Amino acid sequence: MDPALQVVGWWVAFAATHTLLSHPPVRWRLVHRLGERGYRAFYSLVAFATFVPLVTTFFVHRASRGVWLPALALVPGMWWATMVVNFVGILFVVLGFASPNPVSSLTARPNAGARGILRVTRHPGFMGFALLGLGHLLVLRAPIDLAFFGGLFVYPLLGAAHQDWRRRRSDAALADFYRQTSFFPFVAIWQGRTNFVASEFSVRGFAVAAGIFVSLFLLHHRIFG
Repeated sequence: MDPALQVVGWWVAFAATHTLLSHPPVRWRLVHRLGERGYRAFYSLVAFATFVPLVTTFFVHRASRGVWLPALALVPGMWWATMVVNFVGILFVVLGFASPNPVSSLTARPNAGARGILRVTRHPGFMGFALLGLGHLLVLRAPIDLAFFGGLFVYPLLGAAHQDWRRRRSDAALADFYRQTSFFPFVAIWQGRTNFVASEFSVRGFAVAAGIFVSLFLLHHRIFG
């Protein structure tokens, strides 16, 4: 099978198993049988079993990239646009993991409201990874690259939408949070449902994101080729 199609297949497997195992009826049955810890272990095992082959397939075959497609990188100014998109993506991920988020299973805290990056989007981590996928799609040309980073762009959006669907159905206490926030960045601010408050953002978060961005920029060729 063509390597690009293999990457697409592994993305579908990763996304499908994640969505299925977190679907409320399926999750409830598994938790009932395995317990909460058992369910989390099983969930992680399945994620590992699909994500590792995805990444391995990409890195093993990306040296023989095959037919090269037209690239937007040839458009004047696109390289700088890519740098901005990638930096914002890293910033969203860093600030997302550092912010208590009532809809996230990783950073959820009781009574955590819409502050800082959550005023921009209630899914900063998902949106950050989607932006990283988009930033690479703007300049890459090989089918296998487009398959891998296309999945990195699409899956976080689908994952965020599925998370919203689950949490809206299961937790009515989040209604105010959903009214104050938006799925896509800056929509709630543009609609006047919340305000952008610069003082709520961590300078340390920006510094960490900048450090990661510069490190990846300088080492990108050595790490990824």
